[in-house]
Amino acid sequence: MTVDTPTPATRQQLYAVLIALAGDTLLLPNLAVAEVVARDAVQPNPRLPPWLPGLLEWNGRRLPVLRFEPLNRGEAASDPRRERLVVLNSNGRHLPSGQFALVTQAYPHLVTLNRAALQPLPLRERDRPELLLARARVANQEALIPDLDMLEAEIARALTTAGV
Repeated sequence: MTVDTPTPATRQQLYAVLIALAGDTLLLPNLAVAEVVARDAVQPNPRLPPWLPGLLEWNGRRLPVLRFEPLNRGEAASDPRRERLVVLNSNGRHLPSGQFALVTQAYPHLVTLNRAALQPLPLRERDRPELLLARARVANQEALIPDLDMLEAEIARALTTAGV
């Protein structure tokens, strides 16, 4: 019996997801995605800022729902017929559930990456650098790599301010 030894190329692979937004794309580790659910499950809350359109009842928890585009100073225009919610795992330092939902324009697209597939790009002028780790080119697509800890902290601040 032979045992295959991983080559340096296979050890440096990252299993990730590309998540379509209105006018942008996020790149996250595959492990960050817990589930994809229907957009109609959001319970609106007018006390929250526009980038937090409401809460989602999911697995016995109330999760905040994030629209990333307006939080990152982008356009929030989207096609409601294509919207989905992606439940994301975060570190739980700021939100007790350790999860929040993200409004997307489609189902996440699984990708396997290595160093050759990723090329760093500069942030755009409108990007909020405190919320982002980087921009990168993935094959022929530009993607944002968000800082999930900072997103979670921003969401927690907004929930506290709104008394939710």
